[in-house]
Amino acid sequence: MKKSITVFALVVLMLSLVLSQTALTQTVIFSDDFESGTANAAWGNYYKGEDSVKAKPMAQAPKVLATGGNFVGWLQDLDGSYTGSAVAVTGALTLKDYSIEADVYCYVNPSPSGYTGLVVYADSSKKDFYKMRADFDASNRINFSGLKSDPATFLPLFSKDFKGADNAGLFPTTDGWHKMKIEVRSTSATVTTIWCYFDGTLLKNSPITDTLSARVTSGGFGLYAFQQSAAGIPGYFDNIVVKTLPTTLVQENSNSTPSDFHLSQNYPNPFNPETKISYRLSTGGFTSLTVYDQLGRTIRTLVSQYQASGEHAVVWDGKDNAGKIVSSGVYFYSLKTGAIIESKKMVLLK
Repeated sequence: MKKSITVFALVVLMLSLVLSQTALTQTVIFSDDFESGTANAAWGNYYKGEDSVKAKPMAQAPKVLATGGNFVGWLQDLDGSYTGSAVAVTGALTLKDYSIEADVYCYVNPSPSGYTGLVVYADSSKKDFYKMRADFDASNRINFSGLKSDPATFLPLFSKDFKGADNAGLFPTTDGWHKMKIEVRSTSATVTTIWCYFDGTLLKNSPITDTLSARVTSGGFGLYAFQQSAAGIPGYFDNIVVKTLPTTLVQENSNSTPSDFHLSQNYPNPFNPETKISYRLSTGGFTSLTVYDQLGRTIRTLVSQYQASGEHAVVWDGKDNAGKIVSSGVYFYSLKTGAIIESKKMVLLK
């Protein structure tokens, strides 16, 4: 019996070495740095009759963007026809599972209150989109919300706040350029999951999930500027990049991880019935540790929460999310925190 198990283990281990792992590749599907002196021709407006984004000389921006060029994107509701709200969008209504990142000029304590940010899953046919907006007045927050509102309260049906108190030292105290990023993924038929980043940091309590039956599930992307005034606040944007998200979150060991970030090989390996996975985080943040099969399907979510920097460990008992024992074979475990994703292979024997 021991001999047969040993032979099987060797066969499985040899197979694990030659099996190709799904690459975590991202394809750029849209970009605009306005350096041609005009905005990308694909830009349109969300609100009928409104102006879309235009290119303006960098000198006309409130402050020069060090990583910018000679031009920036400019967006504003000049006539107040949409109460100071301006939204420029592009992308197919069927588009899903993507990220948008841009340099956004953020205002601190404008009067009256004004916001700038990014848009995902914009679907004019459903009259809805998600927006991530910098709200750095007394609220000192970044808000992520849908467009649709409750007719009784006029508040968004879906809205989540990322508060300055939970993201100490991250939010600005003066106007200036900042990097904003949204990753949005339709993680199931009933769930949309969103990751929000500010200046390269995953915001605490992100990702967030929308499970409303009326939620928007796909759509285009864009830019957002709002101020409830006769002429809305001018939004300035640059270095806009939109990428597809990988179909799975499994990636072979990354070479770009910080030296104090580490994902250890599970022990024992091969294993039966359980194995321990240890890892070290360089900084605190939302952390996920997930087990996948060879087809990239999620088998077990071991960790999905904010974790402090330092050493961590978790035991996988060989069961899936439904509590059922999984079959023998090769599995992958993937650790994601912030922009870092690293994974390793393991073998379950029976």
